[in-house]
Amino acid sequence: MMKTFCAVSLALMSIGVARAGELPVWLHEEQVTHYNGTSDDLVTAGMGAEAMTGAAPRFADPLHPTAQELRRASVFYRASKGQGYGRLFGPHVDQETGQSFDDAGRIAGDEILAYADDGDGRQNIAMLLQIPSDLSTERRCLIAIPVAGSASLFRDIVDFGYWGLRHRCAVVYNDKGHGNGFHLLENDTVNLIDGPQVPAQAAGSKAHFRADLDEAARTSFLAAWPHRVAFKAAHSKQNPEKDWGTDLLRSVQFAFVELAKRDPGFTRENTIVIATGSSNGGGAVLYGAEKDAAHLLDGVVAREPQVQLKPDDRVVVKRGTLERRGTGRSLLDYFSFGNLYQPCAVLAVTDIPLRDRVPFAANRCQSLHDKGLLTSATLDAQAREALDRMHAYGWDDETDVGHAFGYFVAPDATATKYVNDHGRFDVRDRVCGYSYAATDADGRPVAVPPDLAATIFSVAPGGAPAGTIDVVNDNDPTGARRSWLSVSPSTGRQDFNLDGAVCIRELVTGNSSGSERVKTGIDEFLASGQLHGLPTIIVHGRNDDRVPVSFSSRPYLGLNNIVDGESANLRYIEVTNAEHFGTDLPGFDTRMIPLVLYHLRALDLMWAHLTRKTPLPPSQVVRTTPRGGEPGKALMLESVNVPSISAAPSEGDRILVDHGRVLVPD
Repeated sequence: MMKTFCAVSLALMSIGVARAGELPVWLHEEQVTHYNGTSDDLVTAGMGAEAMTGAAPRFADPLHPTAQELRRASVFYRASKGQGYGRLFGPHVDQETGQSFDDAGRIAGDEILAYADDGDGRQNIAMLLQIPSDLSTERRCLIAIPVAGSASLFRDIVDFGYWGLRHRCAVVYNDKGHGNGFHLLENDTVNLIDGPQVPAQAAGSKAHFRADLDEAARTSFLAAWPHRVAFKAAHSKQNPEKDWGTDLLRSVQFAFVELAKRDPGFTRENTIVIATGSSNGGGAVLYGAEKDAAHLLDGVVAREPQVQLKPDDRVVVKRGTLERRGTGRSLLDYFSFGNLYQPCAVLAVTDIPLRDRVPFAANRCQSLHDKGLLTSATLDAQAREALDRMHAYGWDDETDVGHAFGYFVAPDATATKYVNDHGRFDVRDRVCGYSYAATDADGRPVAVPPDLAATIFSVAPGGAPAGTIDVVNDNDPTGARRSWLSVSPSTGRQDFNLDGAVCIRELVTGNSSGSERVKTGIDEFLASGQLHGLPTIIVHGRNDDRVPVSFSSRPYLGLNNIVDGESANLRYIEVTNAEHFGTDLPGFDTRMIPLVLYHLRALDLMWAHLTRKTPLPPSQVVRTTPRGGEPGKALMLESVNVPSISAAPSEGDRILVDHGRVLVPD
């Protein structure tokens, strides 16, 4: 059973931690809901933790889902028993004893939804505060989580957010200005903060996102390009990444406002605050820590952080005999490069999982050769050359296993999203001939199916692809078509739209006016590495193909060492046999372990450090053992496969850093 109350907008204070009676001007509370912990709850939406290993929840009427159903579907997070869920970790597992909790992962408490916005509804950073009914008053604590990727507020609860609730802490999430804000232009409908699609005019400033189009512009655009859609992560024209750190700190302020209303004894001075996140969320907690002039945070745990650094050639990373100078690469730099070569490189990797999901790989190789982007003459040599180019650009050999899956997950969708985002382009710009629409079986744009329109809040990952909505190549000479299936005008081949990929690359590396817009946007958020001595743990998988360690975590360790100097308090844990997505698909199940397990262990270590002054472990490589077995029939993950983060690692496992020089053992 749940009770929901509508609340009026809050307004008053813009900086600092709110005290009694002081409320930030940017804070707009939308909804307060109580969950009883049986029929519905904070962690599993009433399903129970074991439900995450089964089928996704269904809607009674997919054309008219309730907000409660949309929330339940958003909370659902597919988990794998083979990876140890339900035995080694999970919201229903006591990690210290391995025993199951009697509550099946259900936790009662209150949930508060709010926006952070300057008042015009264009920013509308969505925030979610969960306050467990057993909130501790003996050891007050708050966990702040910017959600992973561009996903909805509920994405990380079952993955790792429950850790805070199990420690009787309040947990606050924010969507970093992304989230599932879709404007279905043909219907002229938008999402509200709790999910329903409603007419844009009725939503007004309460819309999670609304494209910057008046009625005449919307009608004109659709007349030329029917069925197109816009979404917040690409089309907000805000370059939200520049504010990820601020969004994190504001979410902490929001939490203190609400907690103080319930218990005036809840103050910053007596509350432990840990910021933690994964992928984009991992980058956001580092950005937030760098901006934390008000000392709102006590500790940071970042998993596989998508963090982009200011250039500094004083940083050197050496692993074995390979030495790389500098602070890695921006996401758009390595994504646009990989977007060119990765589908061809797939053919050079022996026994790579999901190779069949990249059907036009050979065509891409030939088209790269025809454009002078590869010099080799035969298909095998072209594939090898493409892979060699990726290695030379910064991908380690261990990432090769993920190239087919990584490309299938649609780097063109990610690259186009961030080009639009950082360049503040309008949906009408259709950058490089890319747009977004639902498509039919042949890849041609069609109206968004009514059931997808109604449920998109719970099924989309913060953008395209989402159901049948995907990236469209408007420049296909046969007519607009889903980019994956389209023909490149200059090659006449189905080669995953090489022309579009080349255009995106030029926007990242070239000198056009569009390129300058993108570069300016990137410059607005590059990390300084200055954590002000804040206790910080980064955990990252060595096999990460999506956010490779060589572009992010390794150089961040070096940069932090330079700028924080003797006060540096960052520990870096690199885990072998771990990739970005934690997938259990055949071929990954036998070779990879779930990095989330080390995220949870890092949180335990940070908790012990902040509550008992236990020293943080040294930076190190943790050497895991794959599950083995046959693809699709891997053995069960056991404790022996995933050794603990060591308080005293061997010399051969220690990661060393001195004056910006990072030494990583093989």
